[in-house]
Amino acid sequence: MKKEFITLATLTYMRAQLLSARLEQTGIESFMTNTNRMKEGPGGVQVIIRSEDMEKAIEVWESFKSAYGQKKQEAVDFMRVARRILVPFDFTPHAENAALYALQIAAKMKADVQLLNAYFDPGVVPFSQLESFSFSMNFDDVGFKIEEETDNNLKAFSQKLKNILKQHKIQGVNVFYDLVKGSAASTILTYIKMYRPGLVIMGTRGSELEGFRSFGSVTAKVIKKARVPILAVPKDYDAGKFEIPRRVLYATDLNQSDYWALNKLASFVKPFQSKIYCVHVSEEIEKPEEAYLHKVRKFLVETLGVENLECGLLECLDPQLGLEDFIKEKKIDLVALTTHHRTLISRFYDPGIARKFLFQTSIPLLVFHALK
Repeated sequence: MKKEFITLATLTYMRAQLLSARLEQTGIESFMTNTNRMKEGPGGVQVIIRSEDMEKAIEVWESFKSAYGQKKQEAVDFMRVARRILVPFDFTPHAENAALYALQIAAKMKADVQLLNAYFDPGVVPFSQLESFSFSMNFDDVGFKIEEETDNNLKAFSQKLKNILKQHKIQGVNVFYDLVKGSAASTILTYIKMYRPGLVIMGTRGSELEGFRSFGSVTAKVIKKARVPILAVPKDYDAGKFEIPRRVLYATDLNQSDYWALNKLASFVKPFQSKIYCVHVSEEIEKPEEAYLHKVRKFLVETLGVENLECGLLECLDPQLGLEDFIKEKKIDLVALTTHHRTLISRFYDPGIARKFLFQTSIPLLVFHALK
């Protein structure tokens, strides 16, 4: 029987990280074993890939072995992006709440926080929308004033975050800001490609609207199109009373992307010593579903050394209600899923759903974009 996973290389910790970064750059899922060993230790860290990716991975591995200069630096830079958190910021209460949440996540991860504001450019307004104006407008002056005011406000808020870090004597965290002309969603997506953050944290409008619109159109578009993890913080979550996510729910639809996403999730929550519940809810539990979850858990725990992971199936006539009850019973602090979870994602688009637990609670949602 053909093995599902194979070892591509056994390297030192740092070289294993670099190779994994190169593989991820090319869209290949990779995993590392023995990551708890000393980073300076010689060898011992295995880089594991799917057997179906072997041919493509070999090409990356051969290129990696001979990589020097710019090519090697590209892998180093890619590896470092895990310490960058991008926070789209538009001065709304939910955006400020998300920024405060991001700051406290960054404090645990020793990451940098980058505030980004996409501000309105009056020069791109269609003339038809301005025909009712009976006075002339100098768009250059208006644009300059908008940019100047936005820059001052961003500077003031970033200083507020820096003061919080100083007040709590938190080191290893930097706060930066940037402002770019353009529409919010397209600007954020372009900026993600350029800045390459390890995580994007965005605020949502909570339960004021129904269905996926509760995210806000900008957050919804970013979640659908960005290839980096997006953490959506509901407006009703009080970042001023931030508590680390001790109990995390990963909602699975039993897709092969679970291996990669759970590995990424485990790395993300490792500083918080969180317990991960990998749960699938269906109306009727079947043997293949049990076997699949057992295999996933065995690989992550025994092969990759992921700790504190519990996998299970919930049989419930109403899957959405079943998840909601599970969240309440286990006091879940964070819900995670991948973009492959079409069943759950599709619910976000349906404004007719009577119960909308992800929007009517104060639980942040972490979405991974599946590589395949």
